This record gives sequence, structure tokens and C-alpha cells, in this order.
Amino acid sequence: MQPLDAGDPTRIGPYAILGVLGSGGMGKVYLGRSTGGRTVAVKAVRPELADDAGFRVRFRNEVEAAKSVSGAFTAAVVDADTEAPVPWFATAFIAGISLGDAVTRHGPLPEPALRTLSAGLTEAIAAIHRTGIIHRDLKPANVLLALDGPYVIDFGITRATEGTALTTAGTVMGSPGFMSPEQASGIRVGPETDMFSLGATLVFAATGRSPFGDGPTPALLYRVVSTDPDITGVPDSLRDMISACLHKEPARRPTTQQISDYLAHNAPAPTTGGWLPPAYTDAIVAASNVMTHMGGATGPAGHLNQTKPEYQGYGPGQNPTTPPHGAYAPQYGPTAQSGAMAMNPMGQGGPGGPGGPGGPGAGRMSRRALVGLIGGGAVVLGGGTAAAIALSGGDKKTPNGQPSNSPLSSGPTTSGDGPTSANSSSGGAPTSGPSTSGNSAPLQDPDNAAQVTLGGSQPATAWTGQTSDQIWGTALAAGTLMLIGTEKTHSMDMQGKSKWQDIACGSGTVGIMTALDGNTVYCSGLDGVGGNPVFAIDMASGKVLWTLPEIDRNWSARGAAGVLGNQVICPVDINVQGDGVMSIDKNTHKLLWKANTNKIGSVTVPAKGNLIFVGHETQGDSNSGTVTALDITQQGKEVWHYDQKYATLGGAGDSYFATTDKYVIVGGEKLRALDMATGQVAWQTKIGDPDGTPSICNGPIVDGQGRVFVTADEYLAAVDAGNGKVLWQGKAPNQFSISNPFATADGNVYAVDYKGTLYAVDAKTGATKWVYSNALLAGQSPITLTAGNGRVFYTAGQAVMTFNANGK
Repeated sequence: MQPLDAGDPTRIGPYAILGVLGSGGMGKVYLGRSTGGRTVAVKAVRPELADDAGFRVRFRNEVEAAKSVSGAFTAAVVDADTEAPVPWFATAFIAGISLGDAVTRHGPLPEPALRTLSAGLTEAIAAIHRTGIIHRDLKPANVLLALDGPYVIDFGITRATEGTALTTAGTVMGSPGFMSPEQASGIRVGPETDMFSLGATLVFAATGRSPFGDGPTPALLYRVVSTDPDITGVPDSLRDMISACLHKEPARRPTTQQISDYLAHNAPAPTTGGWLPPAYTDAIVAASNVMTHMGGATGPAGHLNQTKPEYQGYGPGQNPTTPPHGAYAPQYGPTAQSGAMAMNPMGQGGPGGPGGPGGPGAGRMSRRALVGLIGGGAVVLGGGTAAAIALSGGDKKTPNGQPSNSPLSSGPTTSGDGPTSANSSSGGAPTSGPSTSGNSAPLQDPDNAAQVTLGGSQPATAWTGQTSDQIWGTALAAGTLMLIGTEKTHSMDMQGKSKWQDIACGSGTVGIMTALDGNTVYCSGLDGVGGNPVFAIDMASGKVLWTLPEIDRNWSARGAAGVLGNQVICPVDINVQGDGVMSIDKNTHKLLWKANTNKIGSVTVPAKGNLIFVGHETQGDSNSGTVTALDITQQGKEVWHYDQKYATLGGAGDSYFATTDKYVIVGGEKLRALDMATGQVAWQTKIGDPDGTPSICNGPIVDGQGRVFVTADEYLAAVDAGNGKVLWQGKAPNQFSISNPFATADGNVYAVDYKGTLYAVDAKTGATKWVYSNALLAGQSPITLTAGNGRVFYTAGQAVMTFNANGK
């Protein structure tokens, strides 16, 4: 820690500032202490970022998301002020040394400690990904080593700097030697980017160098994208795992679950002792001594006068004599400074314990099996005897078109609990209906609903297939299953054979939504040139009917949400400014209008009318979402909006509403139906335990029989779309997630829980017809679900699994 400079603050928020812990691209990190004695690490952003309105919006969102992360090996965000003149956030303090400094000063980690590091970092990444965050900057400097295990810091916050002055003119945010190829290429990233950075970080821990060497940033970025990593010196037992993490193709990298399983199956016999070598432990103890002396000698003006111990402080304090739970701890004796031996409490079912997967008698997964499982990117499938079908096909050129320009349009904004017309806040037209928070409508509950238990037999697979890249989006029409991959768009007929030549456009993880209009599907994707056009494709032939080239390098189409009249509605991700929506004439292929109110996230398009519905976080209330109605005949002008408590309404490229002829239906702490024209609450329903707290409802779907289906925590329920009455609800062993796919067809409703288990349930009665479960699907991302023609198509990674509706 360094003493404060003349320009450093002596107080940030409620924290007295004691010293400087470090600095980085986003700002400066201080050691702070509250009046109650709580010690924290406070990061204050750079002043030039504080003046960037776009940065503040993203910083606020990222900090709120980071607060939701909870894991044994992550640093908890405990406080923040994103509206301060200089925004800041604070994490709980832990005395530790950064992996980068430790390896540089004390040499690479031995294999046992490296295994423990791998397990801890994998668990941390899994905790981060569970909340929907991508770290984006995992590197040795963002890993802290403590007596009780490794900690990951600064997760997700770096995204807030995108589009600011820090990212212009060729500047690269992050550490080039630890960035993924997709980051280096400027492609939108997914969770897989953190797996690549994990592999690079573990190479550094094992060898003391980056797998792509040193040098100027352009040279490093070139090597990351174009050359093989140098993993010389990595222990044999971890070589294949780390090599798989460093695969150039994101879809072929392992998931956190696969790495955890591999480490558990290959764990050595349990031992006792601290997890780090003595030199590391001594350095950590020296760092912890700073905590003892913080109230002691001070320099001028009361600043802490301390020499430079090796530590940074981020992370929850745990018992320093307890090694990382669930991780292998090698045996090291007392150190020169600690005088104590850290004991490993194995035998509690964790990896390495007698009862755990790494204990005596446990099976060991071979390195060859690991390569087959994760190195090649294929999911090992069970529950069927059909042959796997490999997809192939040459590239199909996409036709060129000319962009069309249209003035930016947005409607006025309002605030409040009830549905409000666009002009009411400025004293214009009155509200479109009485202001309400949603409590005026009668509340339905599941007291009298049929209660069922979800569970059943494993079905036979009709057939399985595999694409050449990861599947992000699907569509089904004209007897054709279309699969949007990372690099190309593929097709299958109903027997699983390739139907038409692959199209040389892929999602690049950006164009996930597809909209059907008869046999024409609208989508967006990367065209191989760097743009992100919108495509119209004939499903029967695979012919690209037309494309609209990228209208603006800062506006990235996120697929197509639907077709209303002659307008194809596309959500967009707008650099710096948030999310938006644009409309394309399906006949002339011209841009009609685009809107950015900074309030557009998920987009839902009904079958008729002139309104579309968008969702976004309620301004000033991270626990609520706002539904806004936009008039497509008025270039996206706002008609009304409604705030729904605990509604998860997503971002561009998602749809979390359902619509009927009369209502738009949204999840949250209750399932509510809003009148399409006015935004007034027509009915509201709670789902879950009849005698307990209502469960949080995810995005609903509807069928053609007047039923609404919704998942809520571990419940799946059917609700009457006309009055909100709960028809039936079933309880599953695991929870459902807002991000898991959902479909209804052929008299069934299909839902996937967070472990990847697929349920096929009778839409009328709630009786389970069959359940498909495969342990290797847990943690797979992305997964998609498409149903129709008596089949349901379930994709995970590159794999396609197809089942008959009856499971036979």
C-alpha cells in the first residue's frame, strides 16, 4: 500500500481513506474504513469517465449486477454510489497478494497449488456467470491469493468503459495477453471468453509467462487471434484441460461444470496443510500485518505511512486457517511468519474427500476422455440410440444492398407507478387510465389450482445431430429447422439431414432472435465482412431474399422480434447509448424508423395492432422493470408505460412478454395482464406455494387455447389468459431460470430448468409426459428450444436433440 498523494481524497462516501492500493484503466483503488470499523477496498473511477453520461448508465447497471454475485471465491461488492460526482464502488477487504505479483516474485505455482487455484477460479467464474455477468478481464492481476483460497475481483465492471474515450482510437481495454480471440477481434463476447482468459491465467500461474508471450499490444493481439498458445511447462495432468480453454472457437471451450467435474474426477488423495507454498504464505501473512498496524504510524496529514507490503484488498473475509472448500489442498507445514499450519477439512463430500468424487475408489476421467468431451466441442449425449448426424455445406454468398437512412425518433419519457400516457408528465394529455400500481385488480392465487409433480420417464430421441459451430438461435417452418450458428446458418429437414447449403452468416452471439412471416424468416448476423445486416431467408429453399446492410456501425441488430403489418421489428444494441429498436419495410427492404429512448431492452411484437412492447429496468429502481408501449405508426412514439416489481425484462435480443388479442402479460412478483390499449391491470396472479411468499414469475408464453404458461422458481404453471385463474401448477426438483428456453406446441408445454433438464408437460392437465435429463447439459450455454410438427428440437452448444411430442 502507498501513502495518499496530495490530490487523493481523505474520505469517499462513508469511508475514511487510509492509503492507495493500486490503480488501473478505470480508476484508483483505496483502502477505506467505515466509522463502524469495516475495512473495504474503494475504487473511484477516473474523472474523465465521470463526465461521460453513457459510462454512468453502464456503470450503474454493472455495479447493480455485480452486487448480486455470491460465491466463496469472489469479492463481494458491498457498497456503491454511482451518482456521486466521482462514482465509486466498494468491496469487502481481504489481505492477499495478487497472482501476478506472487508468481513474478516467488516463481510459478507447483502442480498441487495450481490444481487448487484452477478449482477455486472455476467456482468463482461459475458464480459470476450464474448472475448473467461476464468478467471480461480475468487476468493474474485480478486474482488474489489468500490463506483460504483464491479470489476473483473486478468482475463485469469493465464493460462500463465500452464506447468511452478509453476505448477509442485503437485503445484496447483489458490485458491483451489474456484476452480471448473474440475480444481481440472486436466481436461481441459471451461467457466463453472468460474460459479462454482462465486458461491463459493458469498458464501464467504454471509457467510465469503468458501463453502468447510479451511485446507490443498489436503483436499480442495478432498472436491471440492467429497463433497457437505456448503451454510448455504446464503439468501433464492439466495440459489438456488448459489447452481446451484456449481453443480459438468459443463453442469448443469447456464449461465451468465440465472443468469442475474433470478436476474432481482426477483429484489426488486427500491431504492436510495449507494450499500454497511457504514463500507465498509468508507474503500473505506479511500483507495481513498491515491490518494490525493501520491505526499506528501515520505520515503527514494523518496519511498512513506504510512500506510496500504485497497485497491488494478485495474479498469477503473467511477463516484464514481454512483452505478453499471443495478444492484439493496440498500439504505444507508451518511458515516462518505464521507459526501455524492450515488444516484442510476434507471428508465432507467435496472433491478430494473420502466421500467425494476425488476420494479413495473414485473413478478418474482420462485426459483422452476430457479431449473428447470438451476439446472437440461435442456434447456427449444419452437417452437414445439414433445415429448422430454431422452437418456440412458450402458457404452461400449473401447479396449486397444499400443502407437507408432515417431520422432518429423517440417518444417522451415519464415516470410513476401506474400506466401513463406519453404527454402526461408535461401537463399535456391526461393519463390513459387511472394511475395504479397494479393492486386494484383482483388477485388470483393457486389455492384451488390442480397441484401436480413434474417428473417422468426418459424419452427416446428421434434423432440427434451436430453443427460445425455453436447454435444461438432457431426457427421452424416449411418442414425446415434453421439453426443460427456462431459463424454460419444451417438447416435440417425433419429427418435430421442437411436441407440447404449453409449460409455464410452467423450470429457472432449478436443476432439471436428470429421472426417468422409465413415461410420467410428474418434474422441478423455477421456477414463475414464485419457488418451486422438483417437477412430475409426463405425457409424452404434457403434462398437469401434480401439483406439490409448495417445502418450504422454503432447500431447492432439483435435479430428480429416479429412482423407487424409490413414492418419487421428489430431490437438493436446501440454503442454508448444503450438499447433501441428499428423498423424495416418487409416489401421495400428499407429502414422505416429507428428509436432510442435509452429505455428499450427486450422487445415483443403481437400478431396484430399498431403497438409493440418493450421492457427495460425502471429508472432509479433496480428491483423493477418497466413495460412501455410504442406506436409503430408514429415511429416508435411512447403510448404508455407500467412499472412491474421484480420484473426481469432483459436486454436487446430478448422477449420476456406474452401477448393475446387483448393483453400484454408480464412476469414479476405477480403475473399481470395489462390492457394493450391503456396499460391498465386487467388481472394479476401469484404462482407458487399457496401458503407462502409468491414466487418470481419469469417471462410467460401463450398457446392458441387461451392459456398462459409461466415458470416461477421451481414451479411451472398454466393460467387462464382471460381472467388469470391458475389452472394447474407443478413443482420440479430444480428451479427454472429467466434465461432458459420455453415453448408450446402439439398440446404440450416444454420447459428447461437450470440444470438443462427438459420437461414435456400436458398443456391441459399439467401431467408430465416425459423428462429428458443429461448431466452433461448442466451449465451448457446457449441452449434453445423449438417445437412443432409433432417434434421438439433442443440444442445445447453444437448438439441438436430431437424428440417426438409423445416421447416415443
